[in-house]
Amino acid sequence: MPICKREGFDLNQKEGKSDTFHDNDWVFCCYITNRIFRDYENYFRHVMAINSTVWQCEATGRESLTYEEAQKSERAARKKMEQFKQSLRAPVLLVVEHARQSAMKTLNLMVAKFLRKRYFINEEVSVVTKKNTVYVVVAITPGKSKPVPSTEIYEDTDALQYRLKAVKGDASTEITVPFDQIRRQRLEFNMENLGMFIKNNVTRVDGILRPKPEAYKQYVTDAGISFASIFIGKMPRYSPSKIKRPEAKETSSKKQSTLNKYIVSDVSEESAAKAKEKAKASAKLLAEEMERARLEKAAKLAVLEREKAEKKAQLMERVESECNSLLTKTDDLERCDQRVLPRYKPIVTLLPEKLLGDAFMMREFMHTYAGLLSGVEVFRQNLSFYEMTRALSAREVAGPLSDIILVLLGTVFDLQKEEEDECAVSYMLGRYTAPSEPYISMSQATRSHYYSKRHFSFKINELPLDALTLSEVLRLHLLSSGAIVNEKAEKWRIMYRNGYASREDPGLELRLQHPHILRSLKNSPVYQLSFSDIMRVIRCLMSQILTYSGTINLIEERMEQTYKAKVELRTLIQVENRRLAALEMSKRKLTHEHHLACSAEELKNDPAKKQSLLEKLNKGIAELHAKSDTQHRKHEAQVLALHSQLFNFLVFLGMDRCYRKYYVLESMPGIFVEHSPDNLDTCLEQPPLNKPQSEVSNQAQLPKNRRELRIYLLKLYGEEKSRKRAKQSLENKENQEHRINGDAEPMEVAEAEPLEDPTQHELMMCSGDRRNCIVHDHEQRQRWSYIYKAEDIDELLKSLNPLGHRESGLLEEINGLRTLIEQHVSTCPADMLTLESDQQRKKFLSAMHSETRKYCEANFGLPEDTNLNEVMQLHLVDRILQFERDIYTGDLGRLKVKDMEKWRNDLLEGNYDPQIKLQWGPGGKLEDLAAAGSDHESHEDYEDEEKSAVPVGKYATQPYRDPGQYLGPASNADELVESADEERLEPQSEAEMESLQAKVRNMAGALLQVEQAIGRRFLKPPYGMKKWDPKQDALKQECEARLHQWEVSLMESTSYAQLFLHFNMLHDCIQWIRSTNKSLCKVCRRGSDPDKMLLCDECNGGTHMFCMKPKMRSVPKGHWYCNECVKNLGLKNANDEKEKKTAAQRKRKFIVEEEDEDDTEEEDGEDTEEQEEEDEEEEDGTDGKSETSTHSSTNKLNGRPSRRPRGRPSKKKRLTSKEIEVAIVDDDDDGDEATEESEPLGSEVGDEGSVETTAGEDEDVEENENEEGEESDDDKVCQVCFYDGSEIRCVRCSLYYHLDCAQLKRQPRADFVCKKCKTSETQRPRRRNSHVNGHDDDDDDRDEPPTKRSRSSRNSLRISLDKSARHSGSNNNNNNSSTNNNNNHRRSGRRMNDNLPLNSAALYDLLEQIMKHKASWPFLRPVLTSEVPDYHQIIKTPMDLAKVKSKLNMGAYQLNEEVLNDIQLVFRNCDLYNVEGNEIYDAGCQLEKFVIERCRDMQLPFRPSDMNDEGVAIC
Repeated sequence: MPICKREGFDLNQKEGKSDTFHDNDWVFCCYITNRIFRDYENYFRHVMAINSTVWQCEATGRESLTYEEAQKSERAARKKMEQFKQSLRAPVLLVVEHARQSAMKTLNLMVAKFLRKRYFINEEVSVVTKKNTVYVVVAITPGKSKPVPSTEIYEDTDALQYRLKAVKGDASTEITVPFDQIRRQRLEFNMENLGMFIKNNVTRVDGILRPKPEAYKQYVTDAGISFASIFIGKMPRYSPSKIKRPEAKETSSKKQSTLNKYIVSDVSEESAAKAKEKAKASAKLLAEEMERARLEKAAKLAVLEREKAEKKAQLMERVESECNSLLTKTDDLERCDQRVLPRYKPIVTLLPEKLLGDAFMMREFMHTYAGLLSGVEVFRQNLSFYEMTRALSAREVAGPLSDIILVLLGTVFDLQKEEEDECAVSYMLGRYTAPSEPYISMSQATRSHYYSKRHFSFKINELPLDALTLSEVLRLHLLSSGAIVNEKAEKWRIMYRNGYASREDPGLELRLQHPHILRSLKNSPVYQLSFSDIMRVIRCLMSQILTYSGTINLIEERMEQTYKAKVELRTLIQVENRRLAALEMSKRKLTHEHHLACSAEELKNDPAKKQSLLEKLNKGIAELHAKSDTQHRKHEAQVLALHSQLFNFLVFLGMDRCYRKYYVLESMPGIFVEHSPDNLDTCLEQPPLNKPQSEVSNQAQLPKNRRELRIYLLKLYGEEKSRKRAKQSLENKENQEHRINGDAEPMEVAEAEPLEDPTQHELMMCSGDRRNCIVHDHEQRQRWSYIYKAEDIDELLKSLNPLGHRESGLLEEINGLRTLIEQHVSTCPADMLTLESDQQRKKFLSAMHSETRKYCEANFGLPEDTNLNEVMQLHLVDRILQFERDIYTGDLGRLKVKDMEKWRNDLLEGNYDPQIKLQWGPGGKLEDLAAAGSDHESHEDYEDEEKSAVPVGKYATQPYRDPGQYLGPASNADELVESADEERLEPQSEAEMESLQAKVRNMAGALLQVEQAIGRRFLKPPYGMKKWDPKQDALKQECEARLHQWEVSLMESTSYAQLFLHFNMLHDCIQWIRSTNKSLCKVCRRGSDPDKMLLCDECNGGTHMFCMKPKMRSVPKGHWYCNECVKNLGLKNANDEKEKKTAAQRKRKFIVEEEDEDDTEEEDGEDTEEQEEEDEEEEDGTDGKSETSTHSSTNKLNGRPSRRPRGRPSKKKRLTSKEIEVAIVDDDDDGDEATEESEPLGSEVGDEGSVETTAGEDEDVEENENEEGEESDDDKVCQVCFYDGSEIRCVRCSLYYHLDCAQLKRQPRADFVCKKCKTSETQRPRRRNSHVNGHDDDDDDRDEPPTKRSRSSRNSLRISLDKSARHSGSNNNNNNSSTNNNNNHRRSGRRMNDNLPLNSAALYDLLEQIMKHKASWPFLRPVLTSEVPDYHQIIKTPMDLAKVKSKLNMGAYQLNEEVLNDIQLVFRNCDLYNVEGNEIYDAGCQLEKFVIERCRDMQLPFRPSDMNDEGVAIC
C-alpha cells in the first residue's frame, strides 16, 4: 500500500526500541493499525496520517484514499483476483509473452478475446443441456470435414469439437460437444478479475509488457505447460507493438561523409550556389501556390458542407414540426382538423328536461347500491323507468316517490344505527362557540335531537317511518343533520369515514342553501314540493349515504376490483404478445429447417422428396396455427371476462369537443349524451378556422406512427427539392401530401366532389361570440340525447378526433369496450325515450299505469287531482275513528263525551266538536288559554325566556319550541335559488293557511281525546309501565311526563304528517294484546271457546273456566280478577269474600293477610305460565306491526260494564266488615277518576341521560359552580327534560340536570355524580343470553331500555295502509281470523315443541355460530347474477344467512319455525343448484350437519335437506 508523494506524512515513525510497556500504563491505541503510543503527539500524527486521503490502492491504482479505504480496496481486489480461474492463468501468461504489447488496455482486450474463443485441456466447464454436471476438457479435435490449417493455427475456433469427461460419476463416459454448448462460470472469468491478474503478474521490460519471472515460473515453467499441451495447433500470431525509443544525439564524428566530390561535375562554386538558390526560390513559390490552392478548395468544401448541414437541419426541423403538429394532442377547441359530429336523437319524456339527469342518477344509484339500501325489495329487482317517471310526474301520497324516499331515508337511519353500535354517539351543545355559520346551524341541529327525545322519547332514527309520517321525519332528519357530536365519535368518523366531519354533512348544506324546503315541510307534505326541490332532497339523502363507512368500503372494494382487472388485462395482453412472437419464431425455425433440408446435395434432383418436405412444412405450420387459434380464443374469452368486469363499474365514458358528457348506465341501456348548462370555460378570443373537409380527410390517411410519418415527409420534401419548386405555399404542400412513398398518382379522394365546409356551429366548435356559441351558450343546446344503434356508434367513432384531449379519451374508452357497449345498448327502450306525439304519450301513460298498478290506491281511493292535504286529512279521520273503535271494543278505554255517535259523525263530516274543554300538557293547559296566547309568540325571545324561568320544577311547562323556528324568517334569497324556467307551485294564501291550521288543530284535538280515553295501564313504555304497578309512583310520574310532552307537541302540530307521526307513536305504545278482541287464555294460550272464557276486570286477561284449578262450572257474579292481579295488586273476587263471611265475623275485626303457604306449589305453576304469557305479551307488544282493526264481536260474559281499577288494601290493617263494604263501593265510584287523574312531573324521564345512551339516575352531589358560569344558559340542557337552564352538572360526564329532575330539593354540598356515571362503574357489559326454552331472566328485562320505535316491515318500508274506510270492516274480520288461527297453534313449552313462540336470544346465538363456521362462506351473502348468471333461473326463492339475520333484526318472524324454515331453504337451494362433489355442495353439507347438531342440542325443530337425508329431524 504505497503512500502518495506528499510532504509532512510519515507513518513509519516508531517508538524507541528500549521503550517497554507495563501493566496499568496509560497509552493511546489506534485500532485501525493495531499500534499503541505513549506520546499523544505521535499518536495524533499517526491518526492524522491514516485518516488523510493520501493513500493509494496497490492493486487497482486508485488514489486519494484513506488508509482504511485503501486496505478495503486491496482486499476486494485480491478476492476478485483469487476468483480468477486457475486453469486460465497459464494461457494468459503464454499469450502475454507471445503478444509483446506495450499498452495494458490493448493487452487486456487481446487476452479476453483469446480466452472467450477457446476452452483448454483440463479446464472445468459446464454443458448447456446439463447445467448441474461439471465436466473436464479431455481433448480438442477439429470439426467434421474440417481440414488442418497449413499454418496449424486454428482461427475459426467455433467449429472445434471438445471431448468432455464428468468430474463425478462414471469417469469412463465421455461426450463430445461443440463450442457453442460449453459455458464457464461467470465469477471465474470476467474482464475485472482478468485485468487484476494481468496487472499483478505483468511488468514492463524495455517498453514491452512481459510476465513477471516468478509468476511465469510458477504457472508455466514449473507446471511444464506449453501451448501445444493445452490447446490444439499453434499459438496465433500477434503484431508486436512499436517501441518509441529516444533519438540519439548527432555527433560530427558519426556523420557520414558526402560523395559529391566523386559525382558532381567540375563547376565553379559560385555558379553552383546561385543555381541552388534559384532552385530553392522556385520550389518555395511552388509550395506557396499549392498551399493557397489547397486552402481555397478546403474553404469551398467547408462552405458546401455547412450549407448542406444547414439545409438538412432545416429539413429535419420542418419535418419534426410537421410531425408534432400532426401527432401532438392539444385541446379540442384549438384544433383545426375537426369533423362534423353526428346528430343524436333527443330524449323526450314526461319528465322535464332539467330533471332527466337527476332522475337517471337516482335510478343508477339505487341499482348500483341495491345490496346496501334498506327495503329496496319494494321495487322488486330495480326501480323501473315507469316508476321513476310516475314518482317525478304525479302528486301522490303513497306512490313510488314515497317508496324512493323511504328507502333512502331508511338506509341513512340503518347506517346511523350501525355507526352507533360501533361507537357511542351523543349530541352536545357548547363544543363550538364560533358565532358564524356553519357552527350556528350545527348547534341548532343538536337541539333538533333534543326535541325528538323530549317530545317523543326516542331518537329521530327510531321514529316510525311510512308514507304518511315521512314528511315530518324527513324534516326532523334534515334539521338535525350536522349536529355536534362528542369528541370520541368525531375522532371515530375521521378515522373510519375518510375524515368526515359534522360540518360537511350534506343535510347541513341543504339547510343553509335551501331553507325554504324545510319551511315548506313544516306545513305541507314532501309530495307537494316542486320536483326540483324533491330532487334536491333525494340528492342530499344519496350524498349522506355515500359518507358512511359501509358505502365507502363498498366503493373502495369496487375500485380495488377495477384496478385488479386492469392489471390482469394488461398482463394478458403482454402474455398474448409474447405468444405471438414465439409463434413467429417457430414458423421461421420450421422454414429455415425446410430450406436447409432442401439445399442438401441428395435432394437437389429429387422433386418428390422436396414436395414431401413442403407438405411436412405446411402441416407443421397448420398445427402451429391450430394450436395458436385455440390459445387465442381462450385469450379472447379471458379478455372479454375482464372487460365485462370493468364494464360493470363503468358509468362515465368521456367528453367530446363541446364538453358533452357520454354515459353508459347499467340500469338503462343506451349511450346517453348530456350537454350540461354548466360552462367549463369561456369563449376563445380568436377561435381557429377549420381546414376544408377534403384536407381533413386526406390528413386522416397519413401514417399515424411518428417514424413512418417522418419517412413519408422526408420523401415528400426531397421531391420538392429535386423539382426545384421555390416558395411553395402551405396549401400546395398539403395537396402534395397524398403522395405515398414518392408515387405521383393522385388519391381517389382528390377526384371526388369537393365537400362543403361546415360552419363552427355544425362542427360544435367555439365561435368566439358567446351569444351565438354552441359551446358556451346553453340556450342553443339539446340538453339530453341518446345513441343505441351500431351504425350511430360507428359514425361517432369516425367523427371523433384522436388528437384532441377529450375526444381521444372518449374514443379509446369506446373502442376498448365496444363489443360490450353494443351488446348492452341493443336493448335500449327507444319507445320510452321518444314521446314526441300525443299518441305515444297516451300509450306510455297506459303502460305506466299498468306496470305500476300496485300504486293504484296511492291516494286512498280519491281522484288523482285531489289536494294532498285533503287526502291526508280524510285518511287521518278514518284512522282516528278506527283507532277509537278498536280501543272502545277492546275495553281499553272510552271517550269522555256526552254523545259518542255525534262525536264520530261530526269528525267524519268535518264539523269536529270536542263536547268538552280540552286540556293537555303538564299543567293541564286549557284550550281557551292556548287560543288566547300562542306559544309561538315567545319563540323570538328564547334567551330572555330562559332567564325568567325562575320557579324551580317548572321547566317542563316552558313554551313549546319547534326545531324549525331557528331557520329564521323567509327571505328573498330563497326565491333566487330556483331557475327562471323552474316549475313552482303557487303559494297558499293566508286564508288557506289559516283554514289548514284550523283543520290540523281539530284533528289534533280529536286524537288528544282518544289518547286521554286510553287507560294508562294499557300503555307500553315509554308512555306506560312495562308491568303495571300502581305502587311505583315515580315510574308512573315519568310515564305521565313523557305523555304530557307528547300532548304538547301534538297540539302544536302544523301539518298532517306531524299528526300521523303522533298517531303512530301512540298506536305502537298500546298493549293490544290486552284488548278483549285479542284475549287468549293464560293457561292454554288459545283464543277458542270465547263463551267459556272469563275476562279479568283489571287487566282484561282471559282464562277458560275449564283451564282453572279447580275448574269453574258457572260464571261468577260480581267482579272477577285473575290470579296475577289478585296476587300482585291485592284484589279480591266477590265470591271469595262472600264465602268467607260468617255471622261471627260481623262484630269482630279481621286481618287481610296473604294467601296460605299451602298453595305455593300451585301458584308457582301458575306463575310460570303467567311469566311465559308476559314474555309473549312483551314480544307482541314491541312488534311495530300491531293491527289497527280488531274484533268487535268477542263475547263478554254476563254483559259486564267497563273495567274499574281497584285500589289495593294495605296489609296488616284491621277493618270491620262494614268498612270493607264501604271501601269497595267508594273504590267502584271513584275508580275512573283515580285512574285518569294526571300526575305532576316530579321525576326524571327514564332512559334520557343523553340523546344516545341509557337513563340517567341521580346522586345528591353538588355541581361545580365555576364551570357552570363559563357556559351560557342555552348550553345547559337538562338530560332528563331536555330544557335549558340547568342548575347542577355531573363532575364526571359534565352533563346538566335540574334540581327537580334530579329529585333534589337544594344544591348538594359535595360533588354531584349522576346515576348514569355511578351505575356504569358497577354495571357489567350487557350480552345477549341464549335461552333454549325461550324464557328470559327478570334481570335482563330490567336492564333493557323501553321498547324503541322500529320502522314497520323493513322489507317494504311501507306501513300497511287502509285503502279506504269502507274496506276497514272486512279487513278487521280477516286480520282477526288470521290472528286467532295463528294463536291457536301457539302452545306453552310444556305442551308441544313444533310451533314455539319466537326465541330471539337462542336464534341469535344459533345464527352467530352458523355464520362463524368455516364452511359458511358461500351462504353469507346473496348470489349475484353477475357471478352466477343462471342462478335465479333455477332458484326461484333465493335465501342467505345475512337475509335471515336481517329479517330477525327487523322483527319479520313470529315463530321459531319461520326462522328455521328460512335456514332450511338455504340448504335446499344449495342442494338444488349444485352437484355432489362440488366445493359449495360439500361446504353446504358440512354446514348443515353442524346446524342439525346445534338444533338437536337446543331442542329446535330442523328438517335436513337431501344432502343429509340420513340425519334424523328433530321433533
